[in-house]
Amino acid sequence: MKSFLSTALPALLLAAALSGCSSAPNRTSLGHVEIRLTDAPGDFEQVNIVVTSVSIHRDGSGWETIKDDTTTYDLLTLRNGVFTGLAAGDVPAGHYTQIRLGIGEGSHVVQDGAIHPLEIPSGMQSGYKLVGEFDVPAGGAIELTLDFDAARSILRTGNGRYKLKPTVRVVVNDVSGQITGHVVPEGTPGTAYALQGADTLQTGAFGADGRFVLGSLAAGSYEVLLHPAQAYRDTTLTDVVVNPTETTDVGDVELTPQ
Repeated sequence: MKSFLSTALPALLLAAALSGCSSAPNRTSLGHVEIRLTDAPGDFEQVNIVVTSVSIHRDGSGWETIKDDTTTYDLLTLRNGVFTGLAAGDVPAGHYTQIRLGIGEGSHVVQDGAIHPLEIPSGMQSGYKLVGEFDVPAGGAIELTLDFDAARSILRTGNGRYKLKPTVRVVVNDVSGQITGHVVPEGTPGTAYALQGADTLQTGAFGADGRFVLGSLAAGSYEVLLHPAQAYRDTTLTDVVVNPTETTDVGDVELTPQ
């Protein structure tokens, strides 16, 4: 008759082997996400937004936090093609559908030398959610831009208070491009607009050197409206084509006196 040990040993070894396999972690492939921040022109001296956290939502799963510290950003330093890093981190690969910004107390605007606190609606206490779909590749990386429109995001109420109602576009950088140009005469104040139909997709101020940049634009065809602040007529450029990751330079544009 076989001993108990000789009979049980193979079963014990098999069970141990199976146990070792099942205890190995079920590793989800990771990818890297980097989010940058930029802004369109606004009629303020400063627009300081206190960001306390940044999270992204994976489809069918939950939120992944990639920033959990507090940083203040002056949006008006991020105009005309200037960007700053907002958040970065490694997250499970997959399809993502939203970005959530935690916006904290201390956010304010400066206008005519006076500081005005920004009121944050109660519905945003848990974070402001931006809808925008993107895929994080396994073992790869994706770069996004949040294009904050300060002019549309800050509302002045009848009693002189200021409320924050963010208007932000989510742009996937590897499928976007930009438009640049040079307004003559240099030093003319004004604004450039990138238009598709009735929609304004991007704005940029004329620089002192006459240059303007319309960044973070999806691939496609645009009208570029140049709106001088004074002395010159509006100029519209049609069929300006933007290709992914490329800069379309419309060159020198001579403004017509009124």
